Amino acid sequence: MNKLTFTAQEWLRYTRHIQLKGFGASAQAKLKRSRVLVVGLGGLGCPVAAYLAAAGVGHLTLVDGDTVDATNLQRQILYTGRDIDEYKAEIAREKLTQLNADIVIDAHCSHFSLSLASQLGEFDLLVDCTDNFASRYLINDFCLRENLTWLYASVNHFSGQCALFEAGEACFRCLFPETPQHIEDCNAAGVIGTVPAMLGVIQANEAIAFLSGRDAALKNKLLILDVSRLDSRKISLVADPSCRCRNSSITIDSQSPDYQFACEDGLSAAGSPSAALSLAPEAFARECHREGVMVVDVRSEQERELFHIGGDHLPIDKFDQALDNLDREQTIICYCQTGKRSLAFAEKLSRHGFNAKSLSGGLVAMLKMSFKKG
Repeated sequence: MNKLTFTAQEWLRYTRHIQLKGFGASAQAKLKRSRVLVVGLGGLGCPVAAYLAAAGVGHLTLVDGDTVDATNLQRQILYTGRDIDEYKAEIAREKLTQLNADIVIDAHCSHFSLSLASQLGEFDLLVDCTDNFASRYLINDFCLRENLTWLYASVNHFSGQCALFEAGEACFRCLFPETPQHIEDCNAAGVIGTVPAMLGVIQANEAIAFLSGRDAALKNKLLILDVSRLDSRKISLVADPSCRCRNSSITIDSQSPDYQFACEDGLSAAGSPSAALSLAPEAFARECHREGVMVVDVRSEQERELFHIGGDHLPIDKFDQALDNLDREQTIICYCQTGKRSLAFAEKLSRHGFNAKSLSGGLVAMLKMSFKKG
């Protein structure tokens, strides 16, 4: 007797797919045979991984080096307060195994890298759910080299983008030859939880279409979605003749500046110029009460009205006006929400001859420290 494609449990689980005209058992069988790599398990990756697991993608590999943070919980719906400080990839694997025990789920608690990718084997699709251009450039170049199709999505304030890149067609670098300036991630800019959720569901839908052999709507197209107005438009992607994707062979230099992660949340690499200006939350708590120290909140007036931890208020956009009112004999310690704006403020002060410091990680890091001690 021939081995059946589906078990009785699988046939029952996927009945709604199998009954669907234009999808059916053959498409479901293709999902079962598929191998998908999901990179990033945040606001995009949570719905992507959940819907692909529920849909019956046979083998999911989850990659994320971050741990669960309290600030994740308003949008990263796989996690709860009990999961704080645990690795996202491992928690996601546990939750998704509960959702669908019939599929294989691997978890890697590290950030995506060439060395990691070389250990993971072959995939039918890579789904990019990261939040930075360094990762996207690395994913793009890796997929070009391996002739691997990948799905991109990103979120910025109330809008988002999504595209499906295939080898031989336009690539991510054709769309973004260089990292755009003044692009904030959700740590600095903020985000409504439903925005990455909507983009993640679109990614999952496109992944299912591609894997099941149906036409993917975003193949070589960029979807631009304005969630606040529920407006959307699609742009056809055209390969740039001068782009590296037009080369017959792709080489990847892991030391390329394109792949280097910017320090996140105002945390500076040891030995960098910014590191000398950064104060850990514990040091901030000690230093801010010393004589000759001025604490400065560089956030907007609206942010300060909602919550602050004291100090003078000098918004970063009024730096020039504030300069004349500062005492050069004092040490000025700056803070903001995540540490990025305060570090920029401290760097400006330092260039003008002031002794300035920045709260590393901002209010978020300070509050985390307080809660852990409490």
